[in-house]
Order: sequence, then structure tokens, then C-alpha cells
Amino acid sequence: MSGLPYRLGAKRDRPDPRDRLLDVTARAPQAALLDRKFYTMVGPDFRINQGNEGTCVGHGDTNLLMAGASEHRLYPDFATEESAHQFARRLYFETTGDSTYQQGAYPRDACAKLKEWGLIDSYWSVPQVDDVITTLLTFGPVGLALPWYVSMYDDHRTLSKVHGNWWIKVNMESELAGYHWIVATGVDLDPDDGAPPWLRIQNSWGTWGANGTARLTIENFRRLNIWDNWTFAEKPF
Repeated sequence: MSGLPYRLGAKRDRPDPRDRLLDVTARAPQAALLDRKFYTMVGPDFRINQGNEGTCVGHGDTNLLMAGASEHRLYPDFATEESAHQFARRLYFETTGDSTYQQGAYPRDACAKLKEWGLIDSYWSVPQVDDVITTLLTFGPVGLALPWYVSMYDDHRTLSKVHGNWWIKVNMESELAGYHWIVATGVDLDPDDGAPPWLRIQNSWGTWGANGTARLTIENFRRLNIWDNWTFAEKPF
């Protein structure tokens, strides 16, 4: 498709019987005891941008690393936006072998590459919406592979006018642009301002949205959740 402001590039993971699902059942009682909010972020002035390359999986996983518990600013490849961007491109290339940086990647393969490099201990599939919410409340950020409709490049101005921030506009009757890999770095199940429950999204398009972030209603996430979600446990740096 031509004329769209950003490229996408996530591919649907091939079925693999070795996939390990995160044991959210054991975590559910713990989640019930926690606040119904979770929030983390990469850093208010640290926004990587994949530009016109289909490297969202590499860039998304870089954001996922930086949103985690480890102090990745101590790792040289994440010292600046440019070095983090080059790390993301390297992750994409080493995962896919695609020197055009256009063909897209499988999220599972990128997780496996991070494990091979020793940057994470393990990774898990988080398939269901409620699993994603519980994982956010009890474990940490989650990478999401979503169908991306043309409307989703834009702000849902009605929600933004009433509740502030920047909300992804989901119109599934608009054209399907492709599939995108983004990171859920927060959840609010009971917003104080009467807004619908939402996920906080970290994107890899520079300052797109509200300085690189946006809100996605959980209702819309349920409609979009047809593919693959992953989280991983890190090694300390």
C-alpha cells in the first residue's frame, strides 16, 4: 500500500508445539489483590523510530527490553536513540536475514534471538486478552501483534477531547494496512475520569501519538487480538 505514513511488518507466528504459555492461572489471585492499574515507560524523551522500514518486531522488542525491570541504559546499545535504533535493526536482520528491512518478522523468532544472545532468560506466549491484563498487573510489559487498520494511524478525537491523551481510532471497516508489533506498557481497568478501561501502548514511530505512546481501549483490543502476544524474563545487566 502506498501513501501510508509508517510501515508495519509483523508476521503471524507459525504454530510450534514447543511454545510455553505463561502460567497466568497461578498469577490471577495475586492480580486480584493488586491495584487495577499498572504503568511503566521507556523514558519520556527516548523514542526510537523504524521510519519506512518493516522492522516493527525488532523495534518493538527493543522497546519491550527498555520498558522492563533491568536498567538497560547501562547497556551500550541503548545509550542513545540512534544506538537503540541500530540495535533494533540488527535484531531484525539477525532474525530474518532480510537486508531490505522490508519483509517483516515473526515475533517468536525475535524472542528466540534475544535468548540466543543471552539478553533474556525465557519467553512466553500470552494468547488471551485476560492473560495480557493479568501479566501486566503481575509481571510486566507485553508485546502485541495486531492487525492495523488505516484508521489506527489517527487519534480517536472524541475520546481524546473528553478524556485527554491520544487514543487509537479502531475502525475495522477501514482498509487493513497490515500487521504491527507494539508493546503494552500499562493498563487501567478503572480510570478515575470515567474513560473506558485501556491499555497504554508504546509504539516505534518516533513521537507518533502522544510522544510515541497511545491508549487502546480494552474493548478494541479484544476485537484486534487475533494473533500473537509475547513477554519475556530478562537477565540483569
